[in-house]
Amino acid sequence: METSNERELWQQFQAGDEQAFSTIYSTYFSILYQYGYHIAQDEALVKDCIQTLFIEIWRSRRNLATDVSIKFYLLKAMRRHVYRTIRLQASFVSATALDETNPVTQSFSHEFELIAQETTQQRQALLQQAIHQLTNRQREAITLLYINELSYAEIAGIMTLKTRSVYNLIHEALEKLRSQLNPSNFTWLVFVLFSLVDHVQRIPGVEQ
Repeated sequence: METSNERELWQQFQAGDEQAFSTIYSTYFSILYQYGYHIAQDEALVKDCIQTLFIEIWRSRRNLATDVSIKFYLLKAMRRHVYRTIRLQASFVSATALDETNPVTQSFSHEFELIAQETTQQRQALLQQAIHQLTNRQREAITLLYINELSYAEIAGIMTLKTRSVYNLIHEALEKLRSQLNPSNFTWLVFVLFSLVDHVQRIPGVEQ
């Protein structure tokens, strides 16, 4: 939800205030990196997309909407940039195939290193295996809900889906995880998802 401070920051940015632009960049870089990485699994590609995104919004700042949620706007723009870049790279499958059929093989790896260190190797393996069974869209929706703390309506806007479809997507993802994990492991996974919110600014290996 947009706040008065956020609105003022965006207005300053649109007026050409470089400090406001720097504040937006530093505030949302890690969030955009984490979200983009869950889609593309390519650190260089994601960082390039972030740089391109911020260059573009700076150049077109006077033509952007004035009444926006900065996080929502940037996440939606980031998704568009990542998928456009994927489509342009021959080493990646098409965005449609990636959306529906290709589970990303390393999803959540950074975050699990942060908060799963004290669990047994067997439990970590089970959790990783279960998460890998989700489609990219399911993981993307869970990332936006639990890590970026967006509403179902906001997720629908970013992913270009109906709100009901987002509910179904997340429900299917959680049911798939539940079917593959015993109750204790599933409960721990839910705890992990909520805990990730506290670590969004501490992604190892990411320099802003």
